[in-house]
Amino acid sequence: MSTDTGTTRKSRKGPARSEESRAAILEATRIELAENGWRGFSVDAVAKRASASKQTIYKWWPSIGAMCVDAALALIPDAPDGGRDPQERITALIVPLEATARTGNGHAVLRGALLAAADDQHAGEVWRAWMNRDIRQPMRMVLAEMASKRVIRRDFDLDEVIEQLLGPLWHRICVMKAPVREGFCSEQARYALRIYAAI
Repeated sequence: MSTDTGTTRKSRKGPARSEESRAAILEATRIELAENGWRGFSVDAVAKRASASKQTIYKWWPSIGAMCVDAALALIPDAPDGGRDPQERITALIVPLEATARTGNGHAVLRGALLAAADDQHAGEVWRAWMNRDIRQPMRMVLAEMASKRVIRRDFDLDEVIEQLLGPLWHRICVMKAPVREGFCSEQARYALRIYAAI
């Protein structure tokens, strides 16, 4: 009986230690992205800071870019309840990105993740999967409902709307390296509703 208990305890400690190590690696990745960016990224520095081996890192992630994207996505909070107002509902789906960009080094981490997604196949797949699940599909449902209520046109192009909403945010983060002001996503939602308003 004591042997079984010992085995149970050991199995419980294993996943817990693995989760702690994974969290340490992701935090070290965010620090490295904030300090040196994607193009100057050092996996050796991450391994040293996280007290983890490079073998562990390569075991858990298919590429360093995918690890960078995971580190950024872990910072993004869940979307808040958007209520019933059309502008608030659209804003709710994209405002977590604004919140991330406005918190600590979130803007630098997001910038690094976006560049990694552009350069690295695995990173791009991870980023697009998240975008599809957390923004594209929920946005499709919201916009379809608005179209059925004649708030917006029925002939909207989903990808075009998303580009209208997020393009300025990506430009500000990646190109201008400028701070994202509070209310930025709400403004983009208002502009999009004006562009796609039902006639």
